[in-house]
This record gives sequence, C-alpha cells and structure tokens, in this order.
Amino acid sequence: MGKKFLEFLSKKKTLLFLIMCLMVHAFNAGLFYSLGLYPFTVLNVFSTVFYALVLLSFKKHTDFYLIFTYFEIVTFSFISELFSGGAFSYIFYVIGMVAVVFYLLPAKIRMKHLFQSIGIIYALVIYYIHMKNICLFPEYKAVIQDCAQEIGFLNLCITLFTLFYISNLYMLELNTATEKLNYFSNHDLLTGLFNRRFFEYIMKRNKSENENEYTIAIFDIDDFKKVNDTYGHEAGDCVLKAVSNLIEENSKDDYIAVRWGGEEFILYMPQTNADRAYDILTELSRKISFTTVDFDDQKLSVTVTVGMCTGTDLTEYESVIRRADDKLYYGKRNGKNCVVK
Repeated sequence: MGKKFLEFLSKKKTLLFLIMCLMVHAFNAGLFYSLGLYPFTVLNVFSTVFYALVLLSFKKHTDFYLIFTYFEIVTFSFISELFSGGAFSYIFYVIGMVAVVFYLLPAKIRMKHLFQSIGIIYALVIYYIHMKNICLFPEYKAVIQDCAQEIGFLNLCITLFTLFYISNLYMLELNTATEKLNYFSNHDLLTGLFNRRFFEYIMKRNKSENENEYTIAIFDIDDFKKVNDTYGHEAGDCVLKAVSNLIEENSKDDYIAVRWGGEEFILYMPQTNADRAYDILTELSRKISFTTVDFDDQKLSVTVTVGMCTGTDLTEYESVIRRADDKLYYGKRNGKNCVVK
C-alpha cells in the first residue's frame, strides 16, 4: 500500500507540488492578515493567484510550469526577506529549491545547473539582507520581531517536509528504474522469458552445485519463416508470444524457460530424467499443436519441434545443449512437430 501511494505521488509530483505551493501561500495570506502585516498579505495573495492560474491551465508534462514555479519561489523569498529584514528565514525555501529543482526538472533540461546557480545567488543575497538588517518596511519591525521565530520555524518545517517528500520520491524512482533495468537486462522484451545472457549466467554460476540429473530441451517453431512471409512480422510476434506463454504456463516453478534466439526457446528442467522430461515435452508439444493464434481475423496453426538431452554434470551444460540442438535438427529433417529424445 505504501509503495503504491508513493508511486501515485511520483506520477502526480508536479501537480501536487503546485497544489502545496498554493496552499502555503493561501495560508500565509490569512496568517499575515491576522498579524496586521499587510505588505506580506498582498505578496502572498499575488502568489496564491499565480498558482491558481497555473493550476487552472495545468497540462501534463509541461516543464515551464516548474521553471516559473522555481523563479516564483526564490523571488518571493527574496522580496519577503526584504520586507522583513531577513527575520522570517525564507532563505530555507531558496536552499530547499536548489535541491528540489534538480529532481523535478526532467533530464532533458540542460539548464538545471544554471537554475541552481541562480538559487545560490539568491540565497547569498538574502543572507546579506539578514546580516545588514535591510528592511523595506521598518514601521512593521516590532510586529515582525514578535513573530519572527514562529514564522521562521514554520518555514523550516515546510522546507524539511518538501525535502523529505522529494527525496523519498527520488529514491522510489531510482529503485524502480534499477528494477526495470535489471528486468530488461535479464528478460526478452517481446516474450517476457529469460534471455540467453541470463541463462548462461545462472548456468555458469551453478556449475559448482551437484545436479543428479537434468534435461535441456530446445524448441523450434515449425515453418516460422513462412508465417512471417505470409502474414508479416506482427503475426510472427503473436506466434512467438503464444508459444512462449504456453511453454512458461505448462512448466514447473523450478523450470527455466528461455528465449534462445529467433524462433528458438530453451527449457531447462532440473532434477528431471529423460523419461519424465520426454513425457512433459510431448504433452507440451501436443498442447501447442492444438493451439491457434488469432491475428487479423486469421487463425494460425502452430507446431514445434523439440530436441532434448539429459545430463548429470552442470559443467557440461554447453555440451548438453549442443546434443539437444543436434536432435532438434534431426526432428526438423524428419517430419517436424515431434520430440526427439
């Protein structure tokens, strides 16, 4: 539930960030009005109207909203500190946005470092205002001093919350991207089966393990070129997906189905002797032959030829594959739609 909620926040991050900015300014407008700090009230009203207009015209994947928002926040913070003589700690907003802008703006925006540099300059200027106690409205100094600590603390909390929220979304997206990268590096994109690289990796990794008996079967779709030539490559892709789904669905959990290349698949069957493997593969071949693939109002018949070989030593798995491949081609030359033991 927590991960799904974070995924929702990630998808809506720009919209939610704009809504949060609107709510902060609307709250501040009411707060400063109640304190009698009218210049701050007017400033926050203008910012509230700005975000309301932005949200009313909001469109998905529009980067300039974030750019305008960034400059609104740092400029608002600068003006607010001029009004207060640097007493309200709006420098926290600017420092927070220097980090946030790098995450929110997409990678294609090459001006990220420029925006960050501008934010750093704003932060230095605001700090200078604080050090020199520059204040455009000295008549409000007494009221400002009375509430400076509370408002400064509020601004610190808002900044920390934003950084916490953004950093967690960043970690979620980073982990999601890593998971996708791992999946795509280990799986065939069309069929979803493991790819050849991953299969060879796990077989080499498991060479030191003792294996009593295992079987490797190679499947080849019969007359696959004819399907592509007659109906097109989209039809061929449909056939590949259908066959791969049947192989995966009708295999045990500890069996490994692999897209070996082209129209060939491998099924690694650990702890399975030749007789047991032959029965399983024969039944699977039969199910495939009874299956029709729907494509553009056409029903395509599919059969496979299977070559299988059993081994007892995982260090010799490559030799087992070669022998299974030889049996596959024997079956292709002698009628197809069969399992060669």
